[in-house]
Amino acid sequence: MERPIKKNIGTDFLDLDTPSLILDLDAFKYNLDIINFKLNSVNLSVRIDVNSHLTKDILNLQLNGFSNAVGISSSNVNQASIFSHLADDIIVDAALLSTEKINSLISINAQNSYNSLLQLQNINHENLCGIYLKINAENLSEFDNTIFEYTSENNLKISGIIFEYSNFNSLKNDTVANFSALFPDVLKITNNFVASGKIKINDYASLDSKFTEIIINKLPLIDVEILEFNPELNESVKILSSILSIPDDDRIILDTGNKAMNIDYGFPLVKNINSAVVKGLSAEHTSILINKDELKEYNIQDKIELIPSDISSVVNQFDFISVIKNKKLVSVFNISARGVYK
Repeated sequence: MERPIKKNIGTDFLDLDTPSLILDLDAFKYNLDIINFKLNSVNLSVRIDVNSHLTKDILNLQLNGFSNAVGISSSNVNQASIFSHLADDIIVDAALLSTEKINSLISINAQNSYNSLLQLQNINHENLCGIYLKINAENLSEFDNTIFEYTSENNLKISGIIFEYSNFNSLKNDTVANFSALFPDVLKITNNFVASGKIKINDYASLDSKFTEIIINKLPLIDVEILEFNPELNESVKILSSILSIPDDDRIILDTGNKAMNIDYGFPLVKNINSAVVKGLSAEHTSILINKDELKEYNIQDKIELIPSDISSVVNQFDFISVIKNKKLVSVFNISARGVYK
């Protein structure tokens, strides 16, 4: 993929070089207001997952925008270190086992999450200030509670329990209460219970009232995945593309392909063209079928907006994000943790 060229502040977004990753600040702030209202109504603190955008400037917007932001979550320790000066309460999601990585974790005063006793038995946790336990919220009975005995014997503090939902069901909303009924010792160990995973914003009110915190993944960044679960929100992240060719009277080819859009989670959606259907992507091109009558309105070099299926797998393809407001470029955010995997 040819890297997009940065344009001057004030440029109309349709004049940006393509392919460009765009953050619509108006949509972002609209979504933020809605999500804030939902969260404040249930008194939940917010932890922000930086892996969804890898960008310091976006994290700043989130930390300042969410009323009850308490810290961040990251997928690995090197990623956490990049953002550590912006937050002093950090959870690294992937279980760290090597001494080198654990030492890196300790150096930034972060904590790790683990999901099994076997993991803890194979690490040097002498200098850890604490850990989080991560539990499958849909299979509470499978939790091995001998981990409580082990952490007590080894003077290892459990800072909280993270309950991971693959798809939250509002009819089963007593997660913490059910877990503490199965394992009453947990209430002697921690009172910090964290919700995470796929939870619709309209289901926040259905979460167990004993939850103290929620991990925000992507929001208020909106891609196809989030939009399907939260249709009241506005798409805030788009990839701007140009029509490269019109080979047929019902098909266009864009200058954007797999190198700009990871399609492991599905094809992108085409914005503002009702009949448009993405048929496939090559490394640098996208083929789209369009109704003949609609296609008559478009010419080569016209701009097309694509909503990515999953923003987390797209940001790593770009060096920067073009930030627009009222359809004008107002800022450029460098993707701070691009390429940081370990």
